[in-house]
Amino acid sequence: MKKTTMKDIAMRANVSVATVSYVLNRVDNQTIPEKTRRQIIELAEELRYIPNLAARSLANQKTGLVGVLVHKSGHMPYWKLHAQLAFIHALEQRLTAAGYHTLLYSLDTDNPTLDIIVERKLEAVFLMDVRDDSFYSISRHFVEGVPLILIDSMIEDKLFKQVVFNYRSALEKALPDDLSQVCLIMESFNNSLLTRYIRSSVPLADDAVFEIRGLQDLIPATDHRRFKRAIVINEFIGSHLEKTARFEHLTVICTCNSPEMLGEGVEKVLFHGDKAEVAFDLMQKLLHHPDYSGQDNNCYYVD
Repeated sequence: MKKTTMKDIAMRANVSVATVSYVLNRVDNQTIPEKTRRQIIELAEELRYIPNLAARSLANQKTGLVGVLVHKSGHMPYWKLHAQLAFIHALEQRLTAAGYHTLLYSLDTDNPTLDIIVERKLEAVFLMDVRDDSFYSISRHFVEGVPLILIDSMIEDKLFKQVVFNYRSALEKALPDDLSQVCLIMESFNNSLLTRYIRSSVPLADDAVFEIRGLQDLIPATDHRRFKRAIVINEFIGSHLEKTARFEHLTVICTCNSPEMLGEGVEKVLFHGDKAEVAFDLMQKLLHHPDYSGQDNNCYYVD
């Protein structure tokens, strides 16, 4: 199959090759109508245009590479794997449409090493569900001016931007007035600050909150007869609990964008925002406005 060139895109869009080059190489000092810009990007995706990264790097000192770093472990449950892959797929689509290439890299949870990926000269980095104690050992590998955006993670440092679901708002919708027979069943995160944020959002005692790393962790929650209602974070865990018919009322906060897997008798709380879109737009903003360390807002909540 013949490789698509900028000339091919220019002919289809009825513009000059220079205009195509300006758009695909994200040259900002050219006045190009937004309609034309969108048309060129859409044609590039339709024709499967693959930029010459080496030539573009020589021209503008950029590689076009964006890294997505994901912590891995030998015991990752399937619901976490599904949620991460869904986010990465949605983000990669946006990056490709904008002319970037995505480099996915798995970090060992206990011993994260970055020697290989640092050599790639990334323009931006997304770091998913990072452990607090390893965050700074990872972040120090990336030079100033390379945005490092945390996904499903929180850090008490205004230098780093974070994108997380607005669990507090979702839990407010899910909580009944009477909490005496309510428990919270949530998936476990590597990031302890995110866990603390979620747990601080519900006025429940510690023995009414269950963190689930595997299906065996559901046994204490289902064996505890005092709980008649359960609020569940993650629809895969919610689906498993629905099948047990253990609770009189089940409310599931959907974090995997798959509410269809739950029955009609389950109350569902949905996030209507797009986490991948928020993360991508934030990256673009940081790349064009690098002096962001003094900004007050460092956490972007997706409702």
